[in-house]
Amino acid sequence: MMIIDAHVYCLPQRLRKINPKLLLSERKIINAIYEHPEGEYALELAAPEAISTSMKTNHIDKSVLVSFPWGNHDLCCENNHYLFEIVKNNSQFFWIASVQPCNKDWMKEAERCINLGAIGLKINPFWQNFNLDGPETIQLIEWLIPQKNVFLMTHIDQAYKQTTTLPSHLLNFVCKYPNAKILAAHMGGGLGIYALHPPLAKTIKNIWFDTAVSATLKMIRFYVEAGLENRIIFGSDFPFNHSHSQGQVLNGISSLELSPETEVKIFKNNFYSLINLN
Repeated sequence: MMIIDAHVYCLPQRLRKINPKLLLSERKIINAIYEHPEGEYALELAAPEAISTSMKTNHIDKSVLVSFPWGNHDLCCENNHYLFEIVKNNSQFFWIASVQPCNKDWMKEAERCINLGAIGLKINPFWQNFNLDGPETIQLIEWLIPQKNVFLMTHIDQAYKQTTTLPSHLLNFVCKYPNAKILAAHMGGGLGIYALHPPLAKTIKNIWFDTAVSATLKMIRFYVEAGLENRIIFGSDFPFNHSHSQGQVLNGISSLELSPETEVKIFKNNFYSLINLN
């Protein structure tokens, strides 16, 4: 069975150092990554060589390299360029670019990256200081919807947190734009459970959910039971998940004892459906 990991971070060498002298715009990333007790170890794993080694060890065929959603536009551009240079000569990788919608030049960068083969655009409104259901995202998705083979990937926090990127923000957003194609990281913060409610199931019909919930993988079974087996995509959040491991997420999904047909969908088919490669 082919396995595709749709959520893997890869950073330029200078940004893998524990003290890269980042701007104040990156304060939230500094707190979450660079000042984390295991930050130095995780950053070392965000190198293409380490990712390839992990893939080989865990029998993962392809990974989607994701550019960090930096607060600073120039850092997004730097990370995007780095990923393009890696992916252009390596068929085991796809890539997703990051954009900072608060910057006036975000559209130019988005166009550049899509023309270079990026399959999606990544944002994290909390880190980037805007609201997921605010005007910045609305402008972004109105531009993105006509790009039929490109999707929006967004970080979604769990509902108990106090951020600008909650499941409620995602719901507000997709109620206005039900045709927007979205990959909601971290199982969309639990929003998919409400696919059990028929009116809401129609609203979230264009949302895919990745499995970057390394500490609570049983959520995946709940989503399958809610009828979302066609919308769940394997994504590890490597190397910044709690275990810093692709294998832990992969093995955790396998331990859920889902049907072989459902596993094939999660590990490959649903991703290809998202990017229109079926």
